[in-house]
Amino acid sequence: MLINPHPAAVDASGGLPPFVATTDPACTAEAGAIAESALLSQAPPGVSLEEGARIAKRVFGISGEMRMLSSERDSNFHIRLAGGEQALLKITNAAEDRAVTAMQTAALAHLAAVDPALPVQRVCETRAGRPWEIVTGPSGQEHVARLLTFIDGTMLHAATAGPDLHRGIGILLARLTKALRGFFHPAAGHMLQWDIKWAGRLRPMLESVEDSGLRLRLTALLDRFDAEIAPRLPHLRTQIVHNDFNPHNLVVDAPEATRLTGIIDFGDMVHTPILCDLAVACSYHVTDDADPLRRIADLVAGYCLVLPLEEEEFALLPDLIRLRHITTLAITAWRARRYPENAAYILRNAAASLRGLDVIDRIGARETAQALRAAALSAKPE
Repeated sequence: MLINPHPAAVDASGGLPPFVATTDPACTAEAGAIAESALLSQAPPGVSLEEGARIAKRVFGISGEMRMLSSERDSNFHIRLAGGEQALLKITNAAEDRAVTAMQTAALAHLAAVDPALPVQRVCETRAGRPWEIVTGPSGQEHVARLLTFIDGTMLHAATAGPDLHRGIGILLARLTKALRGFFHPAAGHMLQWDIKWAGRLRPMLESVEDSGLRLRLTALLDRFDAEIAPRLPHLRTQIVHNDFNPHNLVVDAPEATRLTGIIDFGDMVHTPILCDLAVACSYHVTDDADPLRRIADLVAGYCLVLPLEEEEFALLPDLIRLRHITTLAITAWRARRYPENAAYILRNAAASLRGLDVIDRIGARETAQALRAAALSAKPE
């Protein structure tokens, strides 16, 4: 295994453990993968702040000021070491297949080896020299504990976007996709409901959508998916992708954002058409102003400068963007009904998803595809 020690790791004053950087996914594998289960309906591990601090010290040999972070399914903690370095302690949901966790860990190690300039987190070693440790949570369940570097800055969802930011989002997503092109892991084929290609399985969740008119509308769009979209997906370029390039997972340089400085949360990685990955990114940037496609046109143009789309991909992109909106509306309604105490966090993207769905329905899928294609063809490198 190739190790890229952090300079502070060998300093007498301490610091973060060494990083893992390797293109061999076997180097980050662990035995004992558990069975796939209904991860969407599983509550987070419930590890307390005090227990998180004990895990950080015992497993990774670090301590510092800690705070708990919001998460839909894991227990996450921000740690600030005495020397100023920052880290993320991630205690993974017991329902997640450990092979899937191993895939995410291996992907970060792969990116560290093949494109070190990509602004992604690094995986830190345990005191035993492994990429993770198994810990027992308060309910007696076993969880994977990992320590990742923390990318500081402003989250995009809390920032105001500058004029060139969305082009930069597209460029960085395409760079990430190209860097993952040579990456493979056996767990990449797992079924994840957030993967657009599985949109047909959303139907049972639609009963949680309270607005009957919206529920009928979403049902009709899923009928179209089954009949016209799903049969075309196997013909598209496919690989392992990030699958969650949303503003809550993108770090920018300032509240008045001019550039991206970080990509976080590889928890939704899957093997799927790369167009699904791009559709996820686009879905969060449809606006409700006079030019609602401007931002996603810039994003697609930036993406195509690095990784040009094929004609079939241009044609399907608006439908896949709509399907991401449908996925968000269905899953968040379903989860919010089951976890009302966390409903505000779960439903944070619902309004934007409904707006995006309305915009593309109003403009039309074909017209949207034409606008995005024209933007991509007219884009010029800086």
